[in-house]
Amino acid sequence: MHSLNHSISIPIGNMPPSKELFLKLENAFLIANTHEIIEIVSLKPNIEIELRGWAKLRGHLYLGRETLKEQYSYKIQKINKNSFTNKSSWGKKMKGIDSSNPKLKDLELSDEILKKAPDSNGLMTRGIEPQDGTPFYGFELSFKEQVWSEPVSALYEEGKHAQWNATSDIAWNEIPTLDPIIEKAVCQIMTYLVENEFSALYIPGKFISKINPYYMEVPLFLSSLMNDEARHIEVFTKRANANGGGFQYSSEVTQRSLYSLFKEDDYIKSSFLLHVMGEGTFIDLLSFLEKHMPDETTRKIIKLSKRDEIRHVAYGMEHVRSAIQQNPKRINALKNTAYRRKEFMDEVSSESSMVLESLAILAGGSDSPSDYKKGFDLVEELKATMNTNRIKRLIDIGMDEDLANDISNVHTPNFM
Repeated sequence: MHSLNHSISIPIGNMPPSKELFLKLENAFLIANTHEIIEIVSLKPNIEIELRGWAKLRGHLYLGRETLKEQYSYKIQKINKNSFTNKSSWGKKMKGIDSSNPKLKDLELSDEILKKAPDSNGLMTRGIEPQDGTPFYGFELSFKEQVWSEPVSALYEEGKHAQWNATSDIAWNEIPTLDPIIEKAVCQIMTYLVENEFSALYIPGKFISKINPYYMEVPLFLSSLMNDEARHIEVFTKRANANGGGFQYSSEVTQRSLYSLFKEDDYIKSSFLLHVMGEGTFIDLLSFLEKHMPDETTRKIIKLSKRDEIRHVAYGMEHVRSAIQQNPKRINALKNTAYRRKEFMDEVSSESSMVLESLAILAGGSDSPSDYKKGFDLVEELKATMNTNRIKRLIDIGMDEDLANDISNVHTPNFM
């Protein structure tokens, strides 16, 4: 007989030594702490040989059998260290289960989010206990300050509730036949929007697999963001083709600008360029288009897309603001990033002439000299508005006004 304390008791009734029994034991010993004693309570008096053999095979210590009233207690002490990393939380996890409310509200993970993900964290998130020996994945983005944005869970929920369908939610049959010049301008803008949305789709895709899933909400949100961008590409493509006009032309300045975004490999800098600078400015462009598109259906397309983009900018703003608060030296790094992008763009100093002309035609309502001049002036006002709002966003994330002015002034002529 042994008087050692045990913390795990496994009642097995008449279960014989079998795969089912040894599976139970395997999992019980994984959860147990080293040197903890597991008691197997059985109605069978003659399974000692099998339990002793299993314990020896697994590197544990068989302690013997004790006769109880109408049953038998077999005790094994855990010696082998193969186990889960954080066994102490197991009891708390089990006690915390609320069987009366099986529905989870939002993403209710642990309250405390570590500044650095545990080294043992593989393809698992907070609250999952890793077994010893889990491979080291080496995720590049394993620090909270690199990826986190405080409202990310709320933004993810909002994104789920704000989904729309580019096929069924748009009244494609109500798009009118437009003046050919106006229709061509619409198609040119749709072409330009598709290019930019591919950038916004592919860039987060570069980083998702680098983000430690310990910070689960971030890759989930980015996945929803990518779904938004895919829908935007679809809806802008359908609008370009709706009246038979189809895609138009891509300028070198547009592609160089998007490439300068695509080649950035630092996640915080990328978030700054894409969400704060690029998509922030893109929202102003979409507001302009929503006002000046020639028909209600196309205006709805723009409105719904803008609603999604506002959510993307909200993530990026808080992400970069948080990163700066934790390390103010990042301001200089972001400044240098913006200036390096300008140097790259200086090789093509002009703006996208076809995009500017199309915007002027849409804003003016035709390409007659007077309407075109009116539209061109409105486009110049748009660029001034973009600059003003960029400065506001830069100040909001933690830059002083002079630096915000300087960085805004060097932003790409492609808007994005």
